[in-house]
Amino acid sequence: MTRILNVALLLFAAQITGAELGLDAVQQRVDQLQPRTEEKRFDEIGWAKDIREALRLAKQHNRPVFLFTHDGRMNIGRC
Repeated sequence: MTRILNVALLLFAAQITGAELGLDAVQQRVDQLQPRTEEKRFDEIGWAKDIREALRLAKQHNRPVFLFTHDGRMNIGRC
């Protein structure tokens, strides 16, 4: 799998001309690859930092607690 990714990266890199390697071009590409607002709805959730805070807030606002656990990198969108 790593070998395939390396070959793909080399093929992609070979297509880039010297003019495209400037800082502005890199920044533009980084900006294009960032998630759009509608793709970041997950960030709008008011997460509690721990279960004690969640329970306190739930009691204060008379709301249930939704416990979500995850082992991975949620901030990059991969579950």
